[in-house]
Amino acid sequence: MGSTIFANGMEVSCKAGAGKTICAFPDVCFTPPQTPATPPGVPIPYPNTGQDSDTTDGTKKVKIGSKEVGIKNASCFKKSMGDEAGSAPKKGVVTSQNRGKVYFNSWSMDVKFEGKNAVRHLDLTTNNHASMPGDTPPWPFMASMKIDAAGNTDDPCAKEKAAVEEKCSPEEKWKDNCPTPPAHPGPKPKGAAAIAEYKAAFGKYMSEFPDFAKKCKDNPCLRARKCMLVPYKPDGGCCPGQTGDHVIDAASFLGPKENPKQPRNERPKIDGWANYDVDKAPCCCAEGPNQTTATHGQLHVRRGVVAAGKKTWPRKEAAATGAKAICKVFPDSACSQKCLEAQINKYHDEAQSSVPEKPINANASMTKDPEQRAKARADMFGTKSTR
Repeated sequence: MGSTIFANGMEVSCKAGAGKTICAFPDVCFTPPQTPATPPGVPIPYPNTGQDSDTTDGTKKVKIGSKEVGIKNASCFKKSMGDEAGSAPKKGVVTSQNRGKVYFNSWSMDVKFEGKNAVRHLDLTTNNHASMPGDTPPWPFMASMKIDAAGNTDDPCAKEKAAVEEKCSPEEKWKDNCPTPPAHPGPKPKGAAAIAEYKAAFGKYMSEFPDFAKKCKDNPCLRARKCMLVPYKPDGGCCPGQTGDHVIDAASFLGPKENPKQPRNERPKIDGWANYDVDKAPCCCAEGPNQTTATHGQLHVRRGVVAAGKKTWPRKEAAATGAKAICKVFPDSACSQKCLEAQINKYHDEAQSSVPEKPINANASMTKDPEQRAKARADMFGTKSTR
């Protein structure tokens, strides 16, 4: 039997396979030197990679390529790589480990081996484990999608992944492509004279983001990576100076604050979306620290003009709107609507907690600038639209 078997059109993880969890980031490990200033070592974020060939504790009887197969909550990759330099005694900040195990966190809902769910291409893993939890955020396992006789693949992001692989080689060093971000002037001071000076410095800082966005757009690797959505936190999936912008606004899934200081990720969820997590939801790396600046603002206003006037709407309509906004704001990235929607819906399919699915809030946070809104309406509805 060959070593490539598919479940739901996605390659199954197995010891005979060639799939990987590539550069899960950040895997923060304490690293020598251990000095009086930093006695446990220096905490440094590393990219961490695990691979199929290290599968252990998989199936006993079912074999692919004569070797064991990965299954839910039993198998793992027995080791990982990339964080070897994080070798101070404490090692991983969470797990006290380096080169630790890799565990799957999602799996097929309807394909099982020996009574346990199969783990596949694009299912999420966490890396550098000793036990639970891991030392990295959830990261997709990458293998392959089923291809028919005509060479067509079920993977909606095949073209985009190939572009990232080509333009970001070596992929684990993609951050070498990041331009220097605008320099934040620091915390707001006290005193009228100091505040006036600070406001001028802050204004200069904000004014530099359009140029920063252009530098990101002009870099082939960063241009390709726009199509690959990342979790909001940890924020290592974006360049310094970029902001993870929720492709469906996080406010769409959140109820009112229970107290004025309640953090966004602790707010109650709306009915039907109990599994939604602000930090894990898919984001596009945008330029601009707020919802009205540079490409971050452009994404918000394009989603906002579509959501305006609605109280609630179906999640898949919001997903289609968010994907279209990315395509319009970053046309040179050549992201396909299908690829973006697949990534958005994969997360939100698992975030819902009721059947049938409940609608979400139609959030329309955006600039008040009438010219920007008009341009966004033209992009989203067509040049003659007056909506």
